[in-house]
Amino acid sequence: MKKLLLVTGSKATAAVLTAQLDEHLAGKVEVQAIWIDGTAPEVLKKVLETDAVLLLSSAIAKAELVEAGLLAPDRACIVGKRTIDPDRLDALVGLAPGTKALFVNDRRETAEDCVESMRSLGLEGIDWLAWYPALPPPPPEYRIALVAGESSLVPSGIDRCIDIGARIFDFGTLSEIFHELGLPGSEIGLFSRRYLSKILNLAQRLARSDEESRKHARHLVSVIDSMKNGILVFDDKDRISVCNEEARALLSVRPGKVLGSSLASVVRNPEILEFLQCRCGEDEAEMQSQDNRILVRRFDLGDGRHTVATMRDITEVEAETARLNREYRRRGHVAKWTFADIRGESEGIRRAKRIAERLAKTDLSILIYGESGTGKELFASAIHAASSRANGPFLAVDLGALSDDLIESELFGYEEGAFTGAKKGGKAGLFELADGGTIFLDEIANISPKVQQRLLRVLQEKEIMRVGSAEIKRVDVRVIAATNEDLYALASRGQFREDLYFRLKMGFLRIPPLRERRSDIPSLIEYFLRMDSQEEVEIDPELLAVLAERPWHGNVRELRNTITYLLAVRDGSRIGLEELPDSGYFEANSIPADGGGSIDGQGAAGSGTAGSGITPQGGQLAGGGGAADPFDSLDRSIIAVIHELVSRGSTAGRGAIAEALAKRGFVCGAGTVRARLEKLAAMGFVSSSRGRSGTRVTDQGQIRFGLKKA
Repeated sequence: MKKLLLVTGSKATAAVLTAQLDEHLAGKVEVQAIWIDGTAPEVLKKVLETDAVLLLSSAIAKAELVEAGLLAPDRACIVGKRTIDPDRLDALVGLAPGTKALFVNDRRETAEDCVESMRSLGLEGIDWLAWYPALPPPPPEYRIALVAGESSLVPSGIDRCIDIGARIFDFGTLSEIFHELGLPGSEIGLFSRRYLSKILNLAQRLARSDEESRKHARHLVSVIDSMKNGILVFDDKDRISVCNEEARALLSVRPGKVLGSSLASVVRNPEILEFLQCRCGEDEAEMQSQDNRILVRRFDLGDGRHTVATMRDITEVEAETARLNREYRRRGHVAKWTFADIRGESEGIRRAKRIAERLAKTDLSILIYGESGTGKELFASAIHAASSRANGPFLAVDLGALSDDLIESELFGYEEGAFTGAKKGGKAGLFELADGGTIFLDEIANISPKVQQRLLRVLQEKEIMRVGSAEIKRVDVRVIAATNEDLYALASRGQFREDLYFRLKMGFLRIPPLRERRSDIPSLIEYFLRMDSQEEVEIDPELLAVLAERPWHGNVRELRNTITYLLAVRDGSRIGLEELPDSGYFEANSIPADGGGSIDGQGAAGSGTAGSGITPQGGQLAGGGGAADPFDSLDRSIIAVIHELVSRGSTAGRGAIAEALAKRGFVCGAGTVRARLEKLAAMGFVSSSRGRSGTRVTDQGQIRFGLKKA
C-alpha cells in the first residue's frame, strides 16, 4: 500500500486534514501525519527522510522546514492549497449583503487567503477585512468576526464570533494527490462528484433569485473549470447552471452566453441532446460531436432537481483504461485465462463453452456447478475476459480457505476500530476493489446466513456497507459464484437462502467431470507437458490407456497433479506403466508408506536411478546417479511458511501464505500458491481442509523437508 506523509504546522490542523484525507483514501493509501509545532527537529528530519509521497499543508509550512534545514528546497512534494469547507458555511448564509466582517488568522498571508476563499465560494457580498494580531484594532463598525479554528485571536469589541473550523485542502490539491498516488480515474471521479455536490448545495443556499442563482453559478464554473472532465449541470426545466470550458470544447458550443440558457439552444447535436434530456437515471454512452468521439455520463445530483453530465474525449478514456489495466495486472486483479485456455473437444466441454460464451455477453450473475478440480475458476476467468467488463478487475476469492469471521471483513471491508486488530483507517473490501469488474466467489455454500444476507443486498441493490460503518457505498460488480454442492438441496433444508440461490442462478453453468469427457485426456496431458516445457517426453500408449480409464475423482486437477508426479519420478524421456503409482496414490491422494513409486526421505525417486528434473529457473538438469530434486526454493519456502503459521496457531490459507512469502522476497499470487500446494499435496507433503484448519505440512512432508527426523 502506498504511503502519504502529511506535514502541518499544528496538531489541530493535522487532525482536520487527516480526517479529510481518510474520507477519500481510507483503505487505499496509508496516511501518516506529523506537525512542526512541538516536534523535535531531529524527529522531523528522520520522518521527512522516509520513502513516502510528501504532502505539506501550505507554502508557509514548506518555508519553515526549508529555513530550519530540515527539508531540501528541491525535494519532490505536494504543497497544499487550503480553502473553506462548504459544509461549515451555514451560519453565513443569513448574513445580509454588505455586512462588515473580519476574517481573523495568525498571519497576514493566511488571513488574506481565507478572504479570497470566501469570495471564490460566492460570498463576495460581504464586506470582508483580513485581520491578524500584528495589525491595529479593526474599525469599530466591524462587529462580526470569522475564524478558522482560532477563536483566541479575535480582538476585543467583537459582538459575534463564527468559527468555521480549520481550512481543508482544495479541489486542486486533492486532485494532485490522487494523480501523484496513481489512484484510478474512477476514484477521482467519485471525489469530483462529492465536491461538486457540496458546491452546488452551497450555491442553492446562497441563491435568493434567479439572477442571483446565475451569478453564483458563474462562481461555481470558476471553481470547476480546472476539472479534467467536461461538466454540464442543468435543472428540471433544462436551464444550464454550469458548463465549464472543457464541456464547451467537447460540445463545440458557440461563443456567447450559456448560463441560464436552455439545453436545446446550446447542445445542437440531436443524439447528445436526447441522451441528456432522458429522465431515466444514471447512464453512459459514446457519442460523436463534430470531430470528437466523447464518452458522456449522465446522473442525477440527488436533490430531485439537477442533472449532471460529465464528458471526456474517448482517446483520453482509452489511455486511462490502459493505465488501469496495467495497475490491475500489477496487483494480480486480472483474468488469467480465456476460452482459448479451456482444452478439450468432447461434446460435454464444447457445450459448456458454448453456454459460457453466451453468458459472457450478458451481465447476469452466474452460478457455476462442478466437482472439485473441474476448472470452475478457469471458466469464470474466461467469462470475464470475454465480457464487456474485460477492462475491469477480476478478483477470485476461495471462501473455503477463509474462516467465517474473515469472510465478511474481506468481502465488504471494515472501518477503523470496527473490531480488535482492525487497521488504522479501515480497509476496502474485495467488492470495492472489484468495482467495474467481476468477483468470483468459489465454494459459495460455505458462507454464513449473515453473509448470505449481505451478498443478496449487493446483487439486488448494488450496494455494500463496510463492517462498523453506516455509510452505504454503491458498487458495480458482476458476481460469479461456484460450488460443488447441491445448493437447492441446502436451500430446501434451510441451510442456504432460497432467494439468494435463485438470484445467483440467473445464469447457470455445469462443468462436466473428467469421467464424462475421457476423450479429452490425451489432449489435456499434451497441454500439461507443454506447460512444463516437457514436449519431448513421451507417454507410453499402455499408460495412456490406463490413465484414460481412471475414475478421476479429483478431475482435471488430479490429472494435472499426476502428470507433475510422473514427470518428477520418470527415468529418461519416456513415461511407462512402471512409473504409475499404486491405487493408494489415487484413492487416498497420498504417497504410500512402502515407497511404491514415491520419493523417499532423501529425495531419490523410488523407481530408476537416473532421470531429469527442473531447476528453479525452469531449465533441464541432466541426470547422473539419482533423480534430481524436483523442488525449488519456492516449494521449500511454502513448506516453511505453512509450518511457521501453524506452529503459532494461525490459519495457513492461500492469502496468508502469499503474504508471508512476500516478506521472504517471493512475489506470487494466490493462483501460483494454489498450483504449488496442489503439487505438494499430490506428493503427500501437505494436506488441506476447509475453514479454520487451512493447510498443514504432513508428517511425511516434515520428514522430507527436514522439519523433523524420520
